Amino acid sequence: MVPSIKQLTGVAGALGLLCAAPAQAQGDYPSKPVLLVICFGAGGGLDVIGRIVADRLAKNLGRQIVVENRPGAAGNIGTVSVLKAPADGYTLLETTNSYNINPFIYRNTGYDPRRDFLPVIELTRAPSVIIAHPKTNFRTVKDLIAAAKAAPGNLVYGSAGNGSPTNIAMEIFKSAAGIDITHVPYKVAAQANQDVMGGQTPLAMAALPSVITQIRGGLLRPVAMTSVKRWPSFPEVPTAAESGVPGYSHLTWIGIVAPAGTPAAIIARLNKEIAAVLSIPEVRERIADNGAEAVGGSVAEFTTALAAEYEAMAKLAQRVKFEME
Repeated sequence: MVPSIKQLTGVAGALGLLCAAPAQAQGDYPSKPVLLVICFGAGGGLDVIGRIVADRLAKNLGRQIVVENRPGAAGNIGTVSVLKAPADGYTLLETTNSYNINPFIYRNTGYDPRRDFLPVIELTRAPSVIIAHPKTNFRTVKDLIAAAKAAPGNLVYGSAGNGSPTNIAMEIFKSAAGIDITHVPYKVAAQANQDVMGGQTPLAMAALPSVITQIRGGLLRPVAMTSVKRWPSFPEVPTAAESGVPGYSHLTWIGIVAPAGTPAAIIARLNKEIAAVLSIPEVRERIADNGAEAVGGSVAEFTTALAAEYEAMAKLAQRVKFEME
């Protein structure tokens, strides 16, 4: 039996409502709290920056941003947990360089950075810093290199974990300097830094935002920065490149990604709102006070940067011997 005009109109109306529902939901975004998962522990660079941004973003959106640390396996645990969440914009991942290096260090990360997530925005960039206890003899990069060459493998350094940005930074440094220093991975950056302050570990590579207070307080000695040129927060601290390892540099980026399948309109809204937060002078000042620089930029720019870094990490993994897990 051929359906009547009235029946066809009713079907069309129902289909229209079904199609309109997702669009309306996206237009109302966010209509509930948003969860921001930080894939490293409390007290580290990601934690410091993430909470600065989340605090102001919540005010701008008029919705709570729930910040939750889910550390472990160089960020893999938190990353996979977000991958398993609905792709609706209500669960986001704050991540860093380990996002792109982990596939070359772990036999099974549980995710593919090229396929499983959508870039939202780059938040900050910052150098790492080689730190030592103030009472040690490590005052310069030359001191460190001399000690390492005198007893290859005997000197140890701590980092935020295997595959963490600080681990990457030191392994590149070791390769460039031609030295052998044994890696002691920690579950969280704060513990690695604490052990240097306590004298249990002679050296660590640390994200600058995670140790800036301790350096200013004289509890840690900054030996060298990993930036290309001297960092504005500590112009008196030399770079590793100018201290005997020419050509060496490494910056830690922090950014936000969302599960693949998150609607483009929501990605665009998040990018716009977070970029607005990063442009606020007070926020930029707080970020700078913590040793980083605000970045921002478009979704396309962050997408391009992540793709380029993935290719660079593939080449790096062939050159530097990371511990496979």
